[in-house]
Amino acid sequence: MELSAKELQVIADTSFLRTKQEVTVKIRELLGETRKELLKEISRSGFNFPAGTDISTGKISRGENYLQLPYQVLDFPKLFKKEDIFALRTMFWWGHFFSCTLHLQGHSLETYRPSIIRNFEMLQNRGLYICKNDTPWQYHYNPDNYVPVSREHLDVIQQCAFLKISKKITLDQWKTVPGFSIDFFRNMLEVLST
Repeated sequence: MELSAKELQVIADTSFLRTKQEVTVKIRELLGETRKELLKEISRSGFNFPAGTDISTGKISRGENYLQLPYQVLDFPKLFKKEDIFALRTMFWWGHFFSCTLHLQGHSLETYRPSIIRNFEMLQNRGLYICKNDTPWQYHYNPDNYVPVSREHLDVIQQCAFLKISKKITLDQWKTVPGFSIDFFRNMLEVLST
């Protein structure tokens, strides 16, 4: 086994890891602020969430290895059951983006599918993406996972076993994350309830 010159340089660099820890704390605070803003929006919305949906606390979690890079997520509001998923996920993925994703599966998908089909036009021309993957647990924006929403996806929505609608912003737009999440959430609630 050999360590390359670049690898030796990385293991000798303590400033990067200290900066990473500082950034991790700040991203968690940003997601906490986003949670507070979403809580206000939930209380104003009057939306009838599925029974058992967490609309009061949410969960911020993090990991070190989504496709080999660190990430943090806020799941709020959230309902994750074996046969029912209703979740809004705000995600930070190191080196890539911030994103918001609505994930519907099982009972929640069947409940809201008619509204989504009826309001499909509201999903077009808004920079939204739809998941075309066979698994709902991928969040990258490569063409094998997310593609821009277009008219052809109406057929997909009518038959899919899960539905993920997503939108992303660049890392340099980090200050806008709470507002970005609120705007996405409002748009999704409008699609689900109108």
